[in-house]
Amino acid sequence: MRRGTPRLRLLTCDAAVQTIRNRMPFRYGKAVLTAAPLLHVRVKVEARDGKQAEGFSADCLPPAWFDKDPSKDFRANVEDQLRAFRIARDEYLKAGQKPFAPCEIWEAACPRVLEEGARAGLNALTASFGSSFLERAVIDAACRLLGLSFFDVLRQDLLGIPTSKALPPKPPASICCRHTVGLSDPITVGEIPPQERLDDGLPQALEEDIALYDLRYFKVKASGDHDRDLERLSRIAALLQQRCKEGYAVSLDGNEQYGDAAGVERLIEALRSKPYGNELIEGILYIEQPIHRDAALDPAAAAGVARLSALKPVTIDESDDRLDSFERAIALGYQGTSHKNCKGVFKSLRNRDLLSKLNRERKKEKSPPLFMTGEDLVTVPVLPLQQDLASLAALGIEHAERNGHHYFHGLDHLPQREAASALAAHRDLYEERAGSIFLRIQNGQISLGSLQASGYGYACEIAFDGRTPLDAWSFEAVHGA
Repeated sequence: MRRGTPRLRLLTCDAAVQTIRNRMPFRYGKAVLTAAPLLHVRVKVEARDGKQAEGFSADCLPPAWFDKDPSKDFRANVEDQLRAFRIARDEYLKAGQKPFAPCEIWEAACPRVLEEGARAGLNALTASFGSSFLERAVIDAACRLLGLSFFDVLRQDLLGIPTSKALPPKPPASICCRHTVGLSDPITVGEIPPQERLDDGLPQALEEDIALYDLRYFKVKASGDHDRDLERLSRIAALLQQRCKEGYAVSLDGNEQYGDAAGVERLIEALRSKPYGNELIEGILYIEQPIHRDAALDPAAAAGVARLSALKPVTIDESDDRLDSFERAIALGYQGTSHKNCKGVFKSLRNRDLLSKLNRERKKEKSPPLFMTGEDLVTVPVLPLQQDLASLAALGIEHAERNGHHYFHGLDHLPQREAASALAAHRDLYEERAGSIFLRIQNGQISLGSLQASGYGYACEIAFDGRTPLDAWSFEAVHGA
């Protein structure tokens, strides 16, 4: 462990919630998101010298992603996610009674969270989500004790995990925005029914997003319905060919909608006969988690993954629910996994180290390189978005899916003083228009410069006490939205 790594005791942890509402529905898989709880977590830590610091984390609690059990409704999903947080809070407070490095606290607590989560009927992805709130907040507190940015802490190996050799020498100045095209998102303005047309100053149709943000990267959702997906992808292909004059790239997200790889193979082959279909296929960077998690890492899936990989690289996302998931996926022929803060920061750092080591061997063997992608799960400002962007910068990921700016109206969901503080501290990241504050996307890119401040990705005030304490919050605030 590098000298200077802080050893922390975790003193307290509390949580607060607010309800945030979409400007337009977000449909992914079988879920439709129109509103969600936004959970904020605050911890207080103490170093051996008695110095104390607070750290924060936050995330939306969405339906039917962590757990796609069709028997569970949105309320049940939220209850499970909050149960996972409470389990994690208890285990991290136990693990943090004695001074340990941040990674050591995670190493002690996370397996217990998974075990206790399983006893409570939670799947590993949901339990890991609970753990990630504490993990991120402890990392933030450690960065603030040290007076360093997240990137600088990693480059100096100060979290109790060797990271410096696998990370870029300096953080990128910006990241390309890979724009989400949800299953119900309009492709052109003309297909929006008059009664559904929004007049809120933001794009609604894909063609408007391209024009405003000068987009070149896209993430396109597939539903598993062959005819519907083929028709929709054909229209998207025509629009991208027309509007993206300097070229474009696409990730195709299967969202676990396929029992095996054959359905995706059939879809890609059918695209070849459509106008601009070959151009779209050429632009596909990778295919994300097409096979349901129940079958994706089964050895029986290897043959299908190999066939699909001969067309395009295949990655996992929802299947990356344990520390060894990526390694198991590689053995079956997958080439990538996703980073999402909600799945765990330390796990992504370990995955990054793993692929760096394996890629050295694969280069000698002239095998295709392994890679990490950046995917989004409704990361809205401030904490969910900025901490995730800080992680992506440290991992050296060059483009990432972003969707919070599309489905929510800027920073309007934030307490007013928090939004104002975010604008003042991060003027490269946000801009003010028509009385609201919005994410700044220019030339298809998001600036990352101001994230390199002391702490984990933010230098602004977090109005934690302006939100509803978790124990006083009820799902009724969301129910029926």
